[in-house]
Amino acid sequence: MGTVLHNTQHLQPKEATVPQKKRSTDSAIQSVQRAATILRSFTETEAELGVTALSERLGLHKSTVSRLLSTLQQEGFVEQDLETGKYRLGLGLVSLAGYALEHIDLRRVAQPFLAALAELTQETINVTVLDGSECVNIERAASPRLIRYVGSLGRRTPLHCTSTGKVLLAYMTRQERDAILPKKLTRYTDKTITDRQVLEEVLIQVRAQGYAVAHEEFEEDLTALAAPICNHLGRVAATVSISGPTFRLEPEKLLSFVEPLQEMARKISTQLGCPAGNGYDNRD
Repeated sequence: MGTVLHNTQHLQPKEATVPQKKRSTDSAIQSVQRAATILRSFTETEAELGVTALSERLGLHKSTVSRLLSTLQQEGFVEQDLETGKYRLGLGLVSLAGYALEHIDLRRVAQPFLAALAELTQETINVTVLDGSECVNIERAASPRLIRYVGSLGRRTPLHCTSTGKVLLAYMTRQERDAILPKKLTRYTDKTITDRQVLEEVLIQVRAQGYAVAHEEFEEDLTALAAPICNHLGRVAATVSISGPTFRLEPEKLLSFVEPLQEMARKISTQLGCPAGNGYDNRD
């Protein structure tokens, strides 16, 4: 009986083949992810790390870590201490961070938060920055009520008798305050603080509690509450405030707005790159 030969090649299951291009793409993505993980491993408490420490922490072979660090070093993203052999973040990252931070628009970042807070409080919300020796409104969300504080964009107000001004002053050094405050503080209402020592005491309290109140100090029948917004350096760069007629913003109601105002200020600060948990730079 003749031998029957079977061509079994077509009966064997074919191995799934991954296109070379896809394998290369996956490998590149993995390398980027690993490089990013290495960069995030450096912290304030661990500013320098060696290959062994990174290898153990990331679960990668030393040769892989060494190869990634070498590439990051060529790009200026890490630097190596020639004496210890350990690595630290490089100045190349500073340049990239600077480009990103320069293009963060405070007004754009703040606007959705302002609208939400205006809806919650039913009062006008303003973002204010320091310009010379005055506060300037740069963004706002108006109260939906008929009787309201307008707080028009571009409006300038003094520092010593407004909630926003007191916040900005509170986070300056005494020397900075001396440079921009007039020797004689102008009185606008019966409640305006015109004694410099009294103002200094108020500013200490503002810095301690993280917000400022102005109760008819600049305008009759106007009360406001403000909190600081910090930038990527952890310094106060602006303020966010709630303003409205005094008959609506009685002490109890005003205090109920402190927590949501500070929470919104923290969220805006985070969007601007403020370090997590920052209590704002105190340079006094």
